Amino acid sequence: MAGESVGYIVLTGIVEEEDGQFASYCRELGTASCGDTISEALDNLGEAIELNIEGLEEVGELERTLQDRNIRIERNPPKQDGVDVNVPLGQLIKIYSVPVPLIASAV
Repeated sequence: MAGESVGYIVLTGIVEEEDGQFASYCRELGTASCGDTISEALDNLGEAIELNIEGLEEVGELERTLQDRNIRIERNPPKQDGVDVNVPLGQLIKIYSVPVPLIASAV
């Protein structure tokens, strides 16, 4: 993204315990990971999201994928003063703010 205008997308990471491990996934992108702890599962998911975004950008599919999944690109990083979320028992949610190229359709 060097030299490109940057926008931001906001994604949610969800963690659930499964068979002694913690499974993490991002519904918006369909990206998933896991870890031995909640923290590890969320960190691994964050890395998987970044790799997914980079891969989509490399093959020229980022704009189409974001549009198809109704993921909005914001011009400014989101303010994260606090978020109230109701989640099912046994789940944890983390919000990810991911920098992406500011594509023409987002302007």
